[in-house]
Amino acid sequence: MVDIVPFNGLRYNEEQAGPLSKLIAPPYDVIRPDVQEELYARNPYNVVRLILGKQFEDDIESNSRYTRSAKDFADWQAQGILKEDTEPSFYTYSQEYTFNGKTNNRIGFFARVKLEDFSEGNICPHEFTLAKAKKDRAQLIRACRANFSPVFSLFSDPEGAIDATLAKIIQQPPMTEIAEDSVIHRMWRVSDPDTLQFLSESFKDKKVYIADGHHRYETSLAYYKEHGAAVPDSAHVMMFLTNLDAQSLAIYPFHRQLKCPKPFTRDHFVQQLEPYFDVEPLPKGQSADQLTVRLEQTGSDRVAFVAYLGQGEALLLKLKDIKNVVPFMGDDADDLKVLDVYQLHTLVLRELLGIDTRNPEHQQYITYNVRPAEAMDNVNAGTFDLVIFMNATRMDQVRKLAEKGVRLPQKATYFYPKLLSGLVINRFSP
Repeated sequence: MVDIVPFNGLRYNEEQAGPLSKLIAPPYDVIRPDVQEELYARNPYNVVRLILGKQFEDDIESNSRYTRSAKDFADWQAQGILKEDTEPSFYTYSQEYTFNGKTNNRIGFFARVKLEDFSEGNICPHEFTLAKAKKDRAQLIRACRANFSPVFSLFSDPEGAIDATLAKIIQQPPMTEIAEDSVIHRMWRVSDPDTLQFLSESFKDKKVYIADGHHRYETSLAYYKEHGAAVPDSAHVMMFLTNLDAQSLAIYPFHRQLKCPKPFTRDHFVQQLEPYFDVEPLPKGQSADQLTVRLEQTGSDRVAFVAYLGQGEALLLKLKDIKNVVPFMGDDADDLKVLDVYQLHTLVLRELLGIDTRNPEHQQYITYNVRPAEAMDNVNAGTFDLVIFMNATRMDQVRKLAEKGVRLPQKATYFYPKLLSGLVINRFSP
């Protein structure tokens, strides 16, 4: 049983704050420094100041990005920049976008979901989290007592009953419409009792699968366990819920940019790969699109990667046998060996290159990038030794493993499009 409830969302008062298009931001974990600067310049009340404030060299515990976020949050409420809706509501949210040449419209809704341990089996994670990111989000929630960004979650509704209800709602004029990065975002507030009751009761026999926002969920749960007696309203976390059986979900791969802990040489790397992979040099100077298309074709029926080594050189890596990873699996679930991302992290990163992504100290050797052309530029510039391109993890694989309680390596999926932060905020009542 998943307990979802409506809530009195805190939203921007555009009459005082300015147009909402200048106030929203992407999720904190995809905001690069240049984007942060641009968001700061958009509007003095942009939500980036709450979700990812600037850091300074002279920051101390009593004057940090977290205390500044808390002060801004309190001031904006006092000034009427942020106002709370008077009625408990769900907030229907649609994202119209183009993927692989096809226009889609992903529809779901924001709700508050009762926090519980993953061991209960109702809320299912699908990947491991990073300790550094959890510490950051924990400090923010302690300082501000609010969810500024939703956890992005999925539910199964093959009959489409919930989608049919949401489809009726979006026939009405939206309260918000924003075009951002080739995606049209729209939102509607839903407060009529019959719809609220239907949506709440629809989740009594469902599971929820976390697609994005594992760090936010885990830190919210930890905060509630630590402070729930004093802040009982922290028992719920804000989620965006959408149907995994709909045809509007898209998953992109997260490519791996690597700076190896030991000196990296092409010839030694190839020697390490050859017992496990068929290594095929690709024509020099191919574009990112050419490399990823070739990878997608090769990976349609087997595990495959492309390693880009810089200055136009790329290798197509075709796994010889998925069973070759078994000696290195330890206590990991046997189901994982069919996954590209698991073969990559276990066999190539950990065993061949010495990068164990479960070790917090090894996070310095790897970064994740959804933009292949940019990743190639980074290797060419010498910022990284190589980038490994991979195919996307399939939705059916995510669901199957999440139901079994099996977690994928970090950044195994990139659900597109990302949700905007700043549309609605879940504040913990005193």
